[in-house]
Amino acid sequence: MSATGPSAWRQALRYAGGIIPPAWRDGPVYRTWSRFLLEAQYWPAERIQGWQLEQLRRIVRLAYEGTEGYRVLYDRAGVHPDDLRAIDDLARFPLVTKQDIQQDLEAFSLKSGRRRYASTGGSTGVPFGFYKRPSDGKLEWAFMHAGWRRAGWRRNGVSAILRGGFIGSAEHWWEYNPYRRELYLSSYYLTRDTARAYLDKMRQYDARILQAYPSSCHMLADLLLEHGASSWGPELILLGSENVYDWQLRKAESVFPTARFFAWYGQSEQVILAPWCEQTRICHAWPFYGWTEVVDAVGREIREGETGELVGTSFHVTATPFVRYRTSDVAVKGAERCEACGRHGRLLSRIEGRAHELLVTASGRHISMTAINMHDRIFEPVRQFLFCQEVPGQAEFRYVPKRPLTSEEVDRMRHGLMNKLGGDMILVLQPVAEIPRSASGKMRFLDQRLPVRYLSS
Repeated sequence: MSATGPSAWRQALRYAGGIIPPAWRDGPVYRTWSRFLLEAQYWPAERIQGWQLEQLRRIVRLAYEGTEGYRVLYDRAGVHPDDLRAIDDLARFPLVTKQDIQQDLEAFSLKSGRRRYASTGGSTGVPFGFYKRPSDGKLEWAFMHAGWRRAGWRRNGVSAILRGGFIGSAEHWWEYNPYRRELYLSSYYLTRDTARAYLDKMRQYDARILQAYPSSCHMLADLLLEHGASSWGPELILLGSENVYDWQLRKAESVFPTARFFAWYGQSEQVILAPWCEQTRICHAWPFYGWTEVVDAVGREIREGETGELVGTSFHVTATPFVRYRTSDVAVKGAERCEACGRHGRLLSRIEGRAHELLVTASGRHISMTAINMHDRIFEPVRQFLFCQEVPGQAEFRYVPKRPLTSEEVDRMRHGLMNKLGGDMILVLQPVAEIPRSASGKMRFLDQRLPVRYLSS
């Protein structure tokens, strides 16, 4: 394409727009909430809870009066918005599931106001659609950036983005956006042959921040180790959109020893956002983003240290309200105050992952991917892997070897995996040439074809 073509004009406009201070580009919603979060994150517990109760009353009333779906749900349960006099009263209101909303999106959505359709692939790849307001994205970034700042993030530098948004091609696997100061790197074309070029491109643009899927960051680190780990790397690595496993972090930390790592838990529905504490790597659910519960099978709040399903109520997404929404994600409930940083709010000691990231044994046990230690040296010859399960108690472990493996190496892998899985699981190891990425560029570790619900209702 010529230098005067549409692409050149688009880049010229991006460079011109890049002169505008970033916060002003994001508009008043972003600025207002950024200022609020800077101060409110250290509010005392009583003040936070008072603020949350006001938001819960507002959103429950909005859902009841503005949608047929919630009104029918609450009338059947015999509850009314007036019954919500204290935060604990929310437990009387019924849970809502993704299936409820999928069956009749319009019934669970407000008809008035500006709205746009949004969708997510969901846990099984089946699209899940809902409505958002135009301002929801700006508010989301205010919360995201407030969390990132705890790890030292600043907007005046260049960020490299190794996620699924930019697909590119084998010949053009990168693109620079001067308006946002972002270097987009395609996760689809990250291979053994291109890994060094990816690092060189980040160096060329002086990208001190890397935003990546954990799986993409792990693959980059693994490929660079094959080349000989580089002494140069980003100062900050931000990991999101997938669960982060300890074995991924260990590999990335060995390749980028000077980088600070920071991650968060969230979902497209915007009901819970929980960035790491900058002191402990424990997730802090933003108390101003939504109300976070960790519940048992019948929706009762569990005790600290127990494992349950995350249920969220969004304070801000109103086009399709999410009130006591079952996320199908599993976590260990933490305390209500962080002793390390002093902030109040629900802590999540560990994110076990999505329900579809659980293996099911013959005896009905659920095994999270967090229990699989892929940092063991016996797995070093493996570039990628994927568990596939169609039958309880049986699974296939597909792996891409870096080189032909001996029978002894395969046996050691099998033994190491079975030590984690237990005797009520049959495992078949199958070498493959390639493991395809998902449509969004993610690299899954479990293709779970069972209708897994960690907690049944």
